[in-house]
Amino acid sequence: MINLAMVGLGRWGGVLLESVQRKSTTVRFGAVVTRSPDKHADRAAREAMTVLGSLEEALAQPDIDGIVLATPHSQHAAQILLCAAAGKPVFVEKPFTMTRASAAQALAAAERAGIVVAAGHNRRFLPAMRTLKQAVDDGRLGSLLFMEANMSSDVSRRYTADLWRVAPGESPAGGMAGAGIHLIDTMIHLAGPIREAQAWSSRRVLEVPMDDTTAALFTFASSARASLTTIMATAPTFRFQVFGTGGSAELRGRDSLAFVALDGQRDRHDFPPFDMEQAELEAFAAAIRGEAPYPVAPDEILNGVAAFEAVVRSAEIGQPVAVA
Repeated sequence: MINLAMVGLGRWGGVLLESVQRKSTTVRFGAVVTRSPDKHADRAAREAMTVLGSLEEALAQPDIDGIVLATPHSQHAAQILLCAAAGKPVFVEKPFTMTRASAAQALAAAERAGIVVAAGHNRRFLPAMRTLKQAVDDGRLGSLLFMEANMSSDVSRRYTADLWRVAPGESPAGGMAGAGIHLIDTMIHLAGPIREAQAWSSRRVLEVPMDDTTAALFTFASSARASLTTIMATAPTFRFQVFGTGGSAELRGRDSLAFVALDGQRDRHDFPPFDMEQAELEAFAAAIRGEAPYPVAPDEILNGVAAFEAVVRSAEIGQPVAVA
């Protein structure tokens, strides 16, 4: 049983905790790091977790096998470096870091330390996404030409002015850090590295200081292209469609995947509910044990952060931006 420490027990930290605690046979949380120990004391007691006051304290615990960062985006880079210095494997919620330079520094430190470093791109683990990836790899869709993606929701009733997610620098380009980064990773997963981004982002209706409508166009090293939309003031949407010379495939929601052949014949697959957070944390545990590498490779993490940074920059200057 791999024993982890959770750093940050907010809304998403709670999702990660509940995905494995008393459910998984391979990984659990034995400690939580929080700035509000009194607030989380009862929950920690129910979950048999030790409450710690700092990441440094968690890194000093010999019985902690790995760290999970569910902290504000801007803190990730420095926290990964601390984990690398202590030789502790680290799982990082998305976005991994806010800039390519900081991601490169963090990944290099992790490599020197010989530790597992994992990015929390949970949608890679969905059975529907795995089926889509297999179809791409097998050539069922032919050569990839274009991808369309939308990940949107309504945060108007959840996000308040004092929430860290709307603090300056935490969510540039609207929903790109909280939602769009998943789509960027999916595109890289299916089509390889991104080489250029052009984006537009604006705030029309949200009262908090965060853009509500963001769109981007990407060009890949393969010359394939893609569009991405994320809207933070509309109905929940998750849609990903791939167009190739052999047909198309569309993923709607988490569990419905449809292939369309060139003659128009449809082949639909519906998958049962699946806990993708449990799957990603169990994959992290397997990587710590040396059973299998974590499925998001370091070069994919780096390209994803670089593309994210390019989207933010392009939205600022109104021009395409090359992705390093």
